[in-house]
Amino acid sequence: MIHLHNSLTHSGPQGARRPKKRRSVAFLLLVFAFWVSSPSAQAGSVPELEARFLELTQALRSQPAQVLAALFPETSFPLQSLPVFQTLAVRGIPRLVLNEALTRTAEDTLQALVSQAEAGAVSFEIAPLSDRLAEHGYAAVEKGEIVTALIFRNFVQPEVAAEALFRDILNRELSTLELRRTVLLNPHVREVGLSCGAAKVTLHGVTHNAYVLVMVSGANVLHSLELHLFKELNRWRQNPGTGLFPVLLSAYTGTSAPWNLEPVPVLVWDSKLYEAAWVLGMGTQSSEGTVPRPTEAESSAWLPQFPAFHVSVPLDVSMGLEHLTAALWQAIVTEEAQRWVNQGGPYALSPWPIGGALHLFLHTAQDGTLFLDAVLLTASRPEMWSMESRLAGSVSLVGVSQDLHMNVQEVRLVSVTSQEVKAAALVDVTGGFSLLTQGFLYPPFTPYELVVVDAAGRELLRYPLPLGLDGGFVEVVLDQADE
Repeated sequence: MIHLHNSLTHSGPQGARRPKKRRSVAFLLLVFAFWVSSPSAQAGSVPELEARFLELTQALRSQPAQVLAALFPETSFPLQSLPVFQTLAVRGIPRLVLNEALTRTAEDTLQALVSQAEAGAVSFEIAPLSDRLAEHGYAAVEKGEIVTALIFRNFVQPEVAAEALFRDILNRELSTLELRRTVLLNPHVREVGLSCGAAKVTLHGVTHNAYVLVMVSGANVLHSLELHLFKELNRWRQNPGTGLFPVLLSAYTGTSAPWNLEPVPVLVWDSKLYEAAWVLGMGTQSSEGTVPRPTEAESSAWLPQFPAFHVSVPLDVSMGLEHLTAALWQAIVTEEAQRWVNQGGPYALSPWPIGGALHLFLHTAQDGTLFLDAVLLTASRPEMWSMESRLAGSVSLVGVSQDLHMNVQEVRLVSVTSQEVKAAALVDVTGGFSLLTQGFLYPPFTPYELVVVDAAGRELLRYPLPLGLDGGFVEVVLDQADE
């Protein structure tokens, strides 16, 4: 007999409203308790289940459309109806990297549940996830957690149990409309930690076997900084002739002639290019676990531009986030100017790429100095002429609550005349977005607009686009005072 309990799954941005009291978790709607043989007993580790569950999760995030078609060939779920999810299903979601702090959080959570069971608890109290992450030094800007169990009498292979748990949790996630309430499918998280234990469960006086799985996911402040810098890069591509850049060009070339720098189209953020930039920056192995390497088939939609763009800035304990951001941006602008002069052309401002991604990572020099590095990887299409339109921008909310700000989920490119959704893009934690369409969508006689949508599918704002706009950067402002 196999019984799946009602999984506890919660996810969302750091800082979102949460209960002040400790979280009460009731495993199963039927009350059960762990049975342990001695006061010091712990749930036995089940690494095979952890490995298989993570393998399934990575496959889902890499190729959502294919995995969902294989698991649920005749079922349509609410989440699949969202235009932004349809985009993610085709383009993929960044795979997760094992993180030591998240792993320790998952392990401590599992053992806390076992310890409470030793004391005879029939429901289990665990601290809010943000508090548990903070105990292990993980500064989350996005976070999520799954606590789930499989109950059985006869032996079940851990790999089979992982597949049953995975399918059950995925079924639940697909039944929501809020991507931030998911874990397996949450595009905002980047890292993960898992812990699985084997234990005994007593139901109505009968002892059963159980596998209990805890999965914790998150994204730290570096990930939000990556997205912020990518957004600023797209702003810069639209107006490269201002600021420090032309000054540096003049200094490096020794000329005082004005630089007529024309705008170049924005870049579309892509998950496979992000993974490739991560591999370039950190290698195939890092202290935080295995970095997923995109396969040739997964990367075939892009033709990366090498050598990739790489800058590094020393860190100081006194540096605040604003100072750090400014230092990184100055390093990026300086490197681009040097490339322009020394290598005869731009990289960050090249007009040829369509997609791109930026990855940040820390490294320590031999003398002990800590550095923050940035790797920018851009790519064009394998075809010489790509018949696509692209658009990037920022959604800013003025005079609205923090809850509403974090509830903005997507922007949709909509035809004004037919109301057909031509493309959709996720709005990230910085308010940035970038979208790519099939075919040119901006003839001068066809009006389009951007529709900002919240996690429940409600329209928050309609923003008319200038006729003929393609490759541009759009500032969308939602001001509650205007409503």
